Amino acid sequence: MKKILVTTDGSNNSKKALLEAKKLAEALDAKLDILSVVQNLMITPYVTEQYYNAEINESLIQSGEVILQESLKLFDDFKGEVKTKLRKGNPGDEIIREVEEENYDLVVMGSRGLGAFSRAMVGSVSHKVLNHVKTNVLIVK
Repeated sequence: MKKILVTTDGSNNSKKALLEAKKLAEALDAKLDILSVVQNLMITPYVTEQYYNAEINESLIQSGEVILQESLKLFDDFKGEVKTKLRKGNPGDEIIREVEEENYDLVVMGSRGLGAFSRAMVGSVSHKVLNHVKTNVLIVK
């Protein structure tokens, strides 16, 4: 096992996944990529002033970058190779796309994201990834 992907959305469960992925990568001398996905937000198709949509989407991208920088702090003492990646779109779809494009040996992710309400609204990202990628997936509780 040489290449591990860990996903994060800033939640407590994703922090646990980051720490578990760190342990695994250290033990296996594997490369580690940290991925965060932000969804584009479209307020309404009827807004004639698209400035607001662009401003909100830019804010979401900045939030994703902050999440990645905070995640990277957990790897200050990590001796291996670690990279961060930010994608825009549906989290489940983008994680699946990343796994398919980059040929990871393992995906590590938290069992739940930002809460039960979010899960009910968008479906379970971890469940979607688990059932659609061909590589191994470790779900951390």
